[in-house]
Amino acid sequence: MLKKLIFGVLAVINITFAEEITIIGDSLTVGAEKYIRYYIPNAVIDAKVGRKFQEAMDRILDLESKGLLKDIVVIALGTNGYFSVEEGLKVIDYLQSRNKKVVFVNTKVPRWWESDVNNTYEELKRLRPNIKIIDWKTISNVICSRNDIP
Repeated sequence: MLKKLIFGVLAVINITFAEEITIIGDSLTVGAEKYIRYYIPNAVIDAKVGRKFQEAMDRILDLESKGLLKDIVVIALGTNGYFSVEEGLKVIDYLQSRNKKVVFVNTKVPRWWESDVNNTYEELKRLRPNIKIIDWKTISNVICSRNDIP
C-alpha cells in the first residue's frame, strides 16, 4: 500500500527537483522512507514516529543549521494531532523568507482531528496561495483501490 501511495505522491510532485527536496514527516514518512529514497535518492528525510506539527519549526531550524534545508520543503505532518493556522503561517513565512517552495501533505487518519487538520491546510492555502498541498486523503483513497499500479 505505501508503495502505491508514494507512487501517487511522486506523480503529483515534479520529481525533476529530486535533489532539492527536504521532507519533514511523521510515522507515515518513516514507513515510506525506503520508497521515497528509491524515487528520490538524494532527498533529505527527517521523520519520526509520533511527530506533531508543533515540532516542524525546530526541525526546520536544525536542518537549516546543518545545510540540509533544500529548495523544496515538504511538510507531511498532521497524523498525530491538530495545529493552528498561526503555527502553519509561522512555518510558511519562515520558509518563504528563505526562498523555499513549501509543500504540505494533508492527512488521512481515523481520528477526530483529520478534518480540522485538512481544513487548516486549506485555510493556509487561501492565505498563502503560492504553497502547494498534496491531497493525501484523496490520493490514498484512489490509488490504494487500484490494482494496476506496481
